[in-house]
Amino acid sequence: MFINGEWILREDLEVINPYNLGTIGHIPSLSRNEAKEGISICQEHKTIMKELSPSKKYGILMNIAKKIQSNKEKIARIISLDAGKPIRQSIIEVDRTIGTFKLAAFYAKEFRGETLPLEDGIIITKREPVGLIGAITPFNFPLNLVAHKVAPAIAAGNAVVLHPSSKAPMASIELTKIIEEVLKSKGIPLGVFNVLTGKGAVVGDEIVKNENINMVSFTGSVEVGESITKNAGFKKITLELGGNNPAIVLKDCNLNNAIKSIVKGKFLNAGQVCISVGRVLIEEEIKDKFIKGVIEEIKKLKVGDPLNKNTDVGPLITKDSADRVEELINQSIEEGGKLLYGGEREGNIIYPTILEVDSENILSKVEVFGPVLPIIKVGSVEEAIYQSNNTKYGLHAGVFTNDINKAFRIASELEYGGVLINNSPTFRVDNMPFGGVKKSGMGREGVKYAIEEMSEIKTIILRNINIP
Repeated sequence: MFINGEWILREDLEVINPYNLGTIGHIPSLSRNEAKEGISICQEHKTIMKELSPSKKYGILMNIAKKIQSNKEKIARIISLDAGKPIRQSIIEVDRTIGTFKLAAFYAKEFRGETLPLEDGIIITKREPVGLIGAITPFNFPLNLVAHKVAPAIAAGNAVVLHPSSKAPMASIELTKIIEEVLKSKGIPLGVFNVLTGKGAVVGDEIVKNENINMVSFTGSVEVGESITKNAGFKKITLELGGNNPAIVLKDCNLNNAIKSIVKGKFLNAGQVCISVGRVLIEEEIKDKFIKGVIEEIKKLKVGDPLNKNTDVGPLITKDSADRVEELINQSIEEGGKLLYGGEREGNIIYPTILEVDSENILSKVEVFGPVLPIIKVGSVEEAIYQSNNTKYGLHAGVFTNDINKAFRIASELEYGGVLINNSPTFRVDNMPFGGVKKSGMGREGVKYAIEEMSEIKTIILRNINIP
């Protein structure tokens, strides 16, 4: 819908407010030929990005950060209307996005290789952009997860084709307006950054298969991620996918800290976070006390209108999402799960819910992506480790213990991309390496690490020279 500096304004798809189900806007649903045109134009402009100086890229990224800052309240409101995220959480997302662009600006000037000595010469390595990045982003962090692809791509000198989720595209559209303004002010042709809205089966599929795309950076479901690996050909790929992230709670931990951390980590954005707490694995001796504390903490959460500053838990993104989570709760109960708290639904809102289940229950095996907390008792540390690893996922895990030796042993044995000690799995800062193993993804995000993924190493060897 933003191609070569031109806005395509059609009302093909409605954008729905997930809380009140009202229409907040419309976006074009591009055809495959339109998507091909947008990719082709961006491909023609990628040399422009490659030739930008570090200081020019720094200036672009810092100016984007400044303009986001000056529009902070407006953009946060758009996120809440668009994605149903409580406004306090939306403001935090905007703040993080500002930081993401600033980090990328810093690393744009630190984008370097190394030198290696030879007896009669020298080896020089330099990092070069891959060329054209196809960025496919989800609804749950509709601004910062876009920034985590766009900002490193610019820092590395790549052109970008962005395909935002049609469920929550409005924040990325607002960001595009800012990027357009900054590129114009720097005299850079606007074809270096194109935004293609529409259906993933058309636009996303074309990005994955199109030979002009040099790298696909995708955040979303395991199922789509698997499809990308089969269809992307020889492109570079980074995949940030789902998880059923365990929180292991041991009897020697600070239980109050575990309770508060897990409740906060589970119900952030109504559980629609890839590193949300997927299941609690708790030693039996402290299970009842833990459950009581969790229920007391959940009762403090305010559920409702995302624009209310007191709201902690808002709606799920669509009716289909709410239907799916409700069905998972019912299936869990049918399989013997014990409903301890919650379970109610109102529109797209699923109220915070706790169930006690066993390791064979459906909630122990899938990514719920909703405000549902399964609790599983374990008899030993070894059982907790086994149950944590007995999954196709491997994104984040949390371990709560006051024994540092035990903490490091468990962290070593867990098959996860990240292990949090005395914190829930739902922790990320924007400069850390972020990603999973197994079917939770491949490659790493986090600004510095994404820049490395979005670049290639070129080796230059000088021989037969005299080096003093």
